[in-house]
Amino acid sequence: MPILDLTALPWTLEGWRPFTWIPAKRGEAPPCFLPDIGPVPVSFPGTVQRALRDAGLLPDWRAGLNSLQCEWVEHRHWVAETELPPTAPAETVILEAEWLDYHGWILVDGAIRATFSGPMLPLRADLTPWLGDGAPHRLAIVFDIPPEEQGQFGFTSRSRLFKPRFNYSWDWCPRFVPIGVWGRLRILTGPSAEAHIATARASWDMDSGTSAVTARVSASAALATSGFCWRLRLLDGESAVAAQEFPAGAEWLTLTTLQVEPWHVNTYGEPRVYTVEITLTDPSGQAYLTETRTTGFRSIRWLPCEGAPAAAAPWICEVNGVPVFLQGVNWTPVRVNYPDVTREDYARLIRQYRDMGCTLFRVWGGAFLESEDFYDLCDQAGILVWQEFPLSSSGIENEPPQDEDALNILEATARSWCRRRAHHPALLLWSGGNELYTGPSSEYPPLQAPVTRDHPCIRRLAQVVSEEDPDRRFIPASPSGPVDYAREDHYGLGIHHDIHGPWGQGLEPNLEQWRQYWSADDALFRSEVGMPGAMEAEDILRWAAGERCWPPEGRYWIHTAAWWTQWGDALRAICGKAPDEESALRLYCEWTRQHQAACYAEAARACKARFPRCGGFLVWMGHDCFPCPANNSIFDAEGKPKPAAAALREIFLASPDQLRRQD
Repeated sequence: MPILDLTALPWTLEGWRPFTWIPAKRGEAPPCFLPDIGPVPVSFPGTVQRALRDAGLLPDWRAGLNSLQCEWVEHRHWVAETELPPTAPAETVILEAEWLDYHGWILVDGAIRATFSGPMLPLRADLTPWLGDGAPHRLAIVFDIPPEEQGQFGFTSRSRLFKPRFNYSWDWCPRFVPIGVWGRLRILTGPSAEAHIATARASWDMDSGTSAVTARVSASAALATSGFCWRLRLLDGESAVAAQEFPAGAEWLTLTTLQVEPWHVNTYGEPRVYTVEITLTDPSGQAYLTETRTTGFRSIRWLPCEGAPAAAAPWICEVNGVPVFLQGVNWTPVRVNYPDVTREDYARLIRQYRDMGCTLFRVWGGAFLESEDFYDLCDQAGILVWQEFPLSSSGIENEPPQDEDALNILEATARSWCRRRAHHPALLLWSGGNELYTGPSSEYPPLQAPVTRDHPCIRRLAQVVSEEDPDRRFIPASPSGPVDYAREDHYGLGIHHDIHGPWGQGLEPNLEQWRQYWSADDALFRSEVGMPGAMEAEDILRWAAGERCWPPEGRYWIHTAAWWTQWGDALRAICGKAPDEESALRLYCEWTRQHQAACYAEAARACKARFPRCGGFLVWMGHDCFPCPANNSIFDAEGKPKPAAAALREIFLASPDQLRRQD
């Protein structure tokens, strides 16, 4: 049993008052020491909350105000337990987890043997002294009370924990803090436990046609002196493009002179992918550890926008020698309970974006490093990914931390993230985070001044990327440039580089005002543009679960959508003609949905028609992770498209020349 997949085992879950499980699991407590909750079945990867809901102990948190009834889960310690089969005596035994969210303890037979903590960092815990005796044992993962992180409002400079902040409430979801296992969870024994595969990457020079695949590995001295070796293969489907063996003591494994075809963005050619296979074998050829990585070969260059100021960063992305207009959405988590999202969930949503012509996702900094499934599917769909590190604005103060402890955590996080995703052809660039500012602009107050590479935090992140993923671009944050937002009275000054906004707040049925704003736009890149639109009225009524839905104000709307209700004199006049509240809600939903579609189409058309003076356009946001009665999303929480999705598809599938001719 060199590798045991712990997600395939049956687990039970118990909820305890903090630390009362310690004497109980040791057998030192009287029989009255019992958990408050459970035991109930739980499966991994997944959340404590999902297990409780499946057991009938939590309501559907998506309905009405039910999420408020789930917050008590954060105030227990949760013990997940399973029975382990025996391992071979005297073998090394390593527990490996992709992410245990967020901190806690590992128990063997009721005793604490390891701890875990950290922002999406993998765990490798050596349990050899307690599991390497050839006997069966009981393994438990105990999740501590989640840390109290900042939600949307707070002070970015005080960030220390980097647990996904959106879960602590944002303008498009209520508070819902997941607890559980994210991704892979397994036991490695024997030689497989004494080796590690750190990273892999592919390179391709378009001009010379030279290509290479490189992997970074490590193995114990015992393996290196016992005739073990690494085998590196590049596979095209089931066929080997190239293969080579290396001694187990090698750190870098490289294949060169490969006959490969390039990976293309989806609307420009086939997104050709290959598989990197890395295997540890003994002298007889028996495999002990095999891991695979999806990869591809492409050339990326960044060019200045036509007419851009000399000091501006380049925002024209050239893929394999062809300039590509970067169009798509800001990608936020698929669900608030993100460890429960399956590969099929990702595939369904990414397929919808591919079919509407998206070429770029920006993975927003208030969330996390997106999963290997997400990246694999983006590779296959030919959609580029802009990945942000876990920093975001806080409304009150938006400057990144500078103290050494916080920077050390961020450095370790960034280093791990780079190593774990470097092999993906879809990965386009790394960003320091979302809406990070040093304060108001000295020249253009009250606009904000985005951080630059001179900031200590950004300088540290940039250094990590240069060391771990040197072929990829790093930008300080988004937005970037002299100012954060484009005002009409500033058009022509050359200060609008990568810009956020507008988001449609307060713009009732004034499409002409919206057109006027975009008619003279001079931004080099628009990485956030929003306009709210409601869900279908039937869905609002269903998800409200009896809460009052009309007018678009009050407890239910404030619960998730307080920022995105369009409700002023003009809409009151339109909806006031309805004979009853439900009819008024239907009028409201239909009007806002059509208005959103028209506004998004107008903005996207204006930006794309300016290509190559403008390099890209991204909607804020793509999809809802929680039923939000009104939001800037173009897909609701169930993946149903709003009319805006079809309106953007028409723009995204047209060429800049076609759009210019239409104008």
